[in-house]
Amino acid sequence: MHLGKYIAIAEQALAAGEYKKALEYAEKALAGDQYNLKALNTAAMAATQLGEYQKAVVLYEQALVIQGETPEVYYNLGLLYDKMGDFKGAIKIYREALALAPDSADIYLSLADALGETGQTEAALAAYDEALRLDPGRDEALFNKAVTMNRAGRCREASDLFSRLLTKYPDDAAVLEGKAFSIGCQGRLEEALLLYERAESFLPSDPSICYNKAMTLERLGRRDEALTGLERVLALDPEFPGAGLEKANILGDAGRDAEALEVYNREAERSPDNMMVFFNRGISLSRLGRHQEALMDFERVLEQDPGNMAALNNKGSVLMSLGLYNAALECFETVLKADRKNPLAQYNKACALARLGHAKAAAAALKRAVQLDKNALSRAASDPDFDRVRAHPDFTGLA
Repeated sequence: MHLGKYIAIAEQALAAGEYKKALEYAEKALAGDQYNLKALNTAAMAATQLGEYQKAVVLYEQALVIQGETPEVYYNLGLLYDKMGDFKGAIKIYREALALAPDSADIYLSLADALGETGQTEAALAAYDEALRLDPGRDEALFNKAVTMNRAGRCREASDLFSRLLTKYPDDAAVLEGKAFSIGCQGRLEEALLLYERAESFLPSDPSICYNKAMTLERLGRRDEALTGLERVLALDPEFPGAGLEKANILGDAGRDAEALEVYNREAERSPDNMMVFFNRGISLSRLGRHQEALMDFERVLEQDPGNMAALNNKGSVLMSLGLYNAALECFETVLKADRKNPLAQYNKACALARLGHAKAAAAALKRAVQLDKNALSRAASDPDFDRVRAHPDFTGLA
């Protein structure tokens, strides 16, 4: 078959969405002429659609060698790096594309998205502004800019942008969700909830909307409804980020630690690098009296983050429960060296000193705890940690 025929079949298959066939015939054409640009570009586009990204990268790079630098090929390469999750690589390529096509709103928009993925918020916002300057009607750029502002905590500005979009797209679930998130960040929770419910009415099976609605319910103190919402999220997407952890946290806060533990255990298997899972599981294990296991979780957190004073304080509390008072005291004193105004660590230090029988030091530590938290003294009145020194004159003088 003639080379031109192979290319024609490949292009027709690509247009028809028959990507496997398009790649097959484009590669047949390349076997006859490895420098044919039409065949290279068709093969690259088909490979991209098939998820064969590395192959597509090689094909586009071959096209660049043959035809020289072109913004179109650079742009397509950047999109490939995006798909592969190499956002830093994509940013570099988009900048090379912009050097050749400085007036491309498309390239600025993709650059902004990649910058946002790498946490370069201000640079991303500047790139969105350039895209909108070049194409003021580019609502995708306006939407992504508003989302980025939400992530950056600039919720009032984001809210204004979402309001502009809602005048054009009043029934768009994503815009409604973005607006709800922005006003929720401002503490307007009841208004946010209404918007999430409206967004959900248009897109009832969207786990993101359902998750954000559940988190708003939790912030409103409506925990049972929040828990139901999170269970729905997990039914829609068992891997949805944060949903399992939040479900376990709500169960734990409600005193349902045994149920919470089951969820934490699943999350620990699913996300072994998420230290919040192990931190919170440690708290539930401690409340269940499983102190050795709790200790292992807090130590795991501290291995990854030695400066985590909350984990160190909890480790000290677990050591107290295990009767290891000197080791516990060392934990609390380390926390207080980092944060001398930590009321919980100061109170716990007093408890450890009291358990060790150091009445005078325990009284002094408790006095300092009362200065930091006026409720510390009433709490100590019924705390068995102080039974050993309660009758000591230095202690009774605190009453």
